[in-house]
Amino acid sequence: MNNIVSFTLKEYKTKQNVNLSDFAGGPVIIQFWVAWCPDCMRELPLLEQFHKSMNSDEITVLTVNVTGREGSLEKRDQFIHKNNLTVPILLDEGTEVYDQFECTSVPTTILLDKNHEEQARYSDQDSFQNILYGVSRLLS
Repeated sequence: MNNIVSFTLKEYKTKQNVNLSDFAGGPVIIQFWVAWCPDCMRELPLLEQFHKSMNSDEITVLTVNVTGREGSLEKRDQFIHKNNLTVPILLDEGTEVYDQFECTSVPTTILLDKNHEEQARYSDQDSFQNILYGVSRLLS
């Protein structure tokens, strides 16, 4: 598993900087995505439902829009508004954080434990049920 990572990215709606260390002491789900990706478009609404159903004290859900791989910022904005996403959407500068996490595809979902050490990683080949199973193991 990877070493502890850190990053600061701007949040899409609030324009505020969000640092991974803001969530110290708790597990974090990070999902990297782009609007042109059918798997991302299927998973993000599921992650949104999960985000709304979870107690934010138990686990933090963050999504990262990989702007350097995004086809159209306009399509991204339309997708966010159409799906009424409330999950935090962080904007990767190019592919900086995506590369830092050594991602090779979208969506990539990474589960970090309370020390922010990577415990599991899921690619476009994994089902959302697999991710939920990993989350349940992380929280147990």
